[in-house]
Amino acid sequence: MFPNDATVHENVRPEIIKNGTLELRQDVLGRDYKGTSSKAVAKKTSVLIKKLQPALGKLLEPGEQVLYVARVQRHASGLIQYTMGWYIYLASATVIVLTNRRLLHLRVKNNNEWDKGVRSCEWSEVESAQVKGWLNRTLQLRFKNGTKYRYWRISRADALNIEKVLPLLSKAHEGAPQKSGAPVCLCPDCKHVLVEGMEHCPGCGLSFKSKTTMYWLSLVPSAAYVYTRRWFLAFADLIGQGYAYGLLVLGIFGLIAAARGLKDTHGKVLSMNDGVLVLIVGLIVFGLDVIITIHHNNYFIDDFIPTERKTQPAESVKKFAVGGTIG
Repeated sequence: MFPNDATVHENVRPEIIKNGTLELRQDVLGRDYKGTSSKAVAKKTSVLIKKLQPALGKLLEPGEQVLYVARVQRHASGLIQYTMGWYIYLASATVIVLTNRRLLHLRVKNNNEWDKGVRSCEWSEVESAQVKGWLNRTLQLRFKNGTKYRYWRISRADALNIEKVLPLLSKAHEGAPQKSGAPVCLCPDCKHVLVEGMEHCPGCGLSFKSKTTMYWLSLVPSAAYVYTRRWFLAFADLIGQGYAYGLLVLGIFGLIAAARGLKDTHGKVLSMNDGVLVLIVGLIVFGLDVIITIHHNNYFIDDFIPTERKTQPAESVKKFAVGGTIG
């Protein structure tokens, strides 16, 4: 366990301040990686903590101290980044919170307010943690069950401070007993551990967005993105899938017209091949749109999006309740 009064910077005494129920290590949050007092670092971290205070007050355990906070982007595949374009910076927005006990991952909106998504990983579950890169700095984590995770788009100041703190946390938790060997998702209401595929929290019954529902909605222009609350992508999909449906209608109309021997404005009999070609192009555009829509929304739903509705968990859901609550 990382001691509450452990020294991070040489010749800088630990400074613990109270912010409501939060315990903050101001000797780290208000300084650069050399231990020099930094107004820029202090302002940035204090703004994040102020925005996330309701979430941190709910999630942090008694005696758990915040060592550092940083705005980053959560892991996303190359395909998601490429097909989502600039919107990936909003879709993957995350604040990581390094405490003396664990790493907290908080999904946030563009204004840094908590978006009710949380992952947690005790330092004893981490096999290795490294900050890499120069222009595009990343935090690369390898967990004891063999899985890997990456946070990217980390500022230089944050990267250097994280790099300073990580070895101390890793060393302090060497030999500590591990649980799952990987990070876990938590219910934003009761902090119960959530397992992939759950649609209801086994602890409090909070409902989450369902992949099954999303799959059906992906056949309707923009509906799947509206379901996951991604309004810009919903507008883009309305145009893309609407265009695909337009081609399909034109192709079908062309086939019917050709079969009935109708003529165009020049008096030429409509060709069956033209209708088939338009229909094929429409099917290709429609298929690609649905595949990309499902891929994007799987990424969102895997991070557990609450519906704000609560139900009594069914027996089939309760069997997944492993690990209980954290906190």
